[in-house]
Amino acid sequence: MDIYGFNLEHGQQTGGFIWIYNTDEASAVNKVIAGWNVEPESYNDSQTHFSTWFIEGSNVCPDMRCPGFESVFSSEIIPGMVISPVSTTSGKKQYITVRVSKDQNSGDWQIYYGFNGDAKLTGYYPRSLFTSLSDKPVTILFGGYALRKDQKPSPPMGSGNAPFKNAASFSSIKFFDAGGNAHPIDFRLGFISNCYTISVIENDGFFYGGPGNIC
Repeated sequence: MDIYGFNLEHGQQTGGFIWIYNTDEASAVNKVIAGWNVEPESYNDSQTHFSTWFIEGSNVCPDMRCPGFESVFSSEIIPGMVISPVSTTSGKKQYITVRVSKDQNSGDWQIYYGFNGDAKLTGYYPRSLFTSLSDKPVTILFGGYALRKDQKPSPPMGSGNAPFKNAASFSSIKFFDAGGNAHPIDFRLGFISNCYTISVIENDGFFYGGPGNIC
């Protein structure tokens, strides 16, 4: 996924993520989230960060701010770290490769990350953190997001441009089955709003985003 930077204010946030979650009537919502974001209220800056989250019911834990994520000893990648450089809309694109997978032996949820290259294992969320997600996910989402509060303007999403010219993209998207076999995606994406839009999937990727502002 391409990465971008924006000068945002407290009360605004934007980014791109993979969300994996599961819930049923008898258990709390479980989520694992990984990607990039710009969130001044959380980081006290307007830089672009590599971000991971786990959610189990009312327990919400971003990055390394509470017990949960276990770093791999050899990894120099830490959730919450600044990603630099970022893409420019008319220049070179910078991207991160993110993979979230479940270890078939331990049941832990592993996070892989790469900057302008292949993803390497950075750490994992232990199986013991979850209830419903300890078995299998029922929903996988991926794409951009933009949030605002306190009457702030809606922030840009992606690169700040709508598809296609100079827009942000997700590429080389694959789903892996329990046997480790990769499968391409073949379904429609949504949604479209007054502020943001998204292209169709072609060649395992898509464009998305928009300028935001008053929506």
